[in-house]
Amino acid sequence: MKKKHHNYKFNGNKNKRYNNQKKVILIPKSPKNSDDEENQEQEYEEFTIKLSMLYFDQCDPKKCTGKKMERLGLLSEIKFYPNYGGILLTPNGKKICSIEDHDIIKNKGICVIDCSWAKFNELNLNLSKIETRALPFMVAVNPVNFGKAFKLTCAEAFAACLFLGGFEHEAKFIMNHFKWGENFFNINQELFNKYKNVASQEELKNIQEKYINDELENKRKRKLSDGLGDLEKEIREEEEREKEENEYEEDEKIDMNIFKNINVDELTDQLTKNDI
Repeated sequence: MKKKHHNYKFNGNKNKRYNNQKKVILIPKSPKNSDDEENQEQEYEEFTIKLSMLYFDQCDPKKCTGKKMERLGLLSEIKFYPNYGGILLTPNGKKICSIEDHDIIKNKGICVIDCSWAKFNELNLNLSKIETRALPFMVAVNPVNFGKAFKLTCAEAFAACLFLGGFEHEAKFIMNHFKWGENFFNINQELFNKYKNVASQEELKNIQEKYINDELENKRKRKLSDGLGDLEKEIREEEEREKEENEYEEDEKIDMNIFKNINVDELTDQLTKNDI
């Protein structure tokens, strides 16, 4: 029986449950090259990368991006087996995901573990023979953990791994299924540009550490500016006033020595008597 093709851009039946193994997913090709884009028919290509998920039922399935991707047929939920041949994303992977993983992703795919990272070690998974990967520093944009580092959803993790592995088009296709998905690349654009096509683990770590240190320094400066900015400004203004007063006194050539012999108490008594 011929496989049914689905174009998710125009497929409105999002509640139907799909099986990724029995269906072909089509995605739009790269932007059109012709100047007459309106009259040019959109071309599509098959999404061939195998995306999988180990689901441990530790989150709300209604909010789980992995479950949504499963409903759309973008991934398959699998059981753990110690000889999995693709890239398995974990919080403490053997390496940082990079362009070096391009062939593994293309041929074997990517798998995420949908569980609380705080309880990850409790799973006791034998990962010795699996190519585990960690993601470098980036910021989440999902509604639950917006702005938090490393707190990525399944969809964000898939997209990041695809992008770093050289599948930018596929990564953006995944995020287009979420209202907030485009912001993931907008907010992390500087980081993605730095990580892109970098294969060296040492260089990736250096990029990550430098970015974090720069952000911490900028945050420190902003904190100092917010907390001490007004005080610092007042001190500088007071110094400027004193400087101007000194310059004025010098310009007028006032000799302060003429007041040195005045008896202040005597002068005060005299002024008091005159007031009476």
